[in-house]
Amino acid sequence: VNNGPPFRMIVDSGINAGMSSDGMQIAPMNPWLHMYYAVTGKNARGVLINDGQQISREQVLRLYTASNGWFLREENQIGSIEVGKLGDLVVLNQDYFDAKAVPDEAIKKTSSVMSVVGGKVVHDSGGVK
Repeated sequence: VNNGPPFRMIVDSGINAGMSSDGMQIAPMNPWLHMYYAVTGKNARGVLINDGQQISREQVLRLYTASNGWFLREENQIGSIEVGKLGDLVVLNQDYFDAKAVPDEAIKKTSSVMSVVGGKVVHDSGGVK
């Protein structure tokens, strides 16, 4: 029995959808854990609980980024790196899109080593060479 959001059905339907993490008032939330779940259908214990509703790494990243601009009515200003848009970005510790270098289980260990907001570095772990 599936026990989660119908990610595949939502993405395939073409409706506007976005993802975010809630509960930050309780504890910091890691979007990479949610992205792992959407990609694999597996819960934190590694048990497949949402089979058939998995989406690709590209699709879930789009739901967290470009797709959310629509909900804020700022899709022409935020959500993707394009000429004329705000250029906030993060540099990751690993190549999230390379499934060989970053197997599904390793998605959970993805983190930002640098964040740029408004053209200024606001986080730098020293991991960027």
